[in-house]
Amino acid sequence: MKKRTTIILITFVIIYGVASLALQAFRNHMDNEVIHYLVATRDYKNEDLYKVHTQISKAPVVSTTVIFADEPNARYFYRKEKDRIYQYSMALVKGFDPKYTYKHSEETLP
Repeated sequence: MKKRTTIILITFVIIYGVASLALQAFRNHMDNEVIHYLVATRDYKNEDLYKVHTQISKAPVVSTTVIFADEPNARYFYRKEKDRIYQYSMALVKGFDPKYTYKHSEETLP
């Protein structure tokens, strides 16, 4: 009985480890795709990007947050659909100011 419990526990640990590595690899891949989009398509330089972080949540399921070096108090949200990356929202890091002008706002695409 003890041997069976040990095997089950080891199996769960291995599955959890593999799932964690796969999730981290996916996040890194999405971070790199958004960085490539911003550098190749939007003419930014890597040093223009302060922080890029992909997270998985409810809706949208996968979202990448970008904070630009010259605007550390604002977040820009990107997603990928059908091989197209686009900016879908913006927000301040803290608080809300309806009069705030975002420097890196992209045109809204349908």
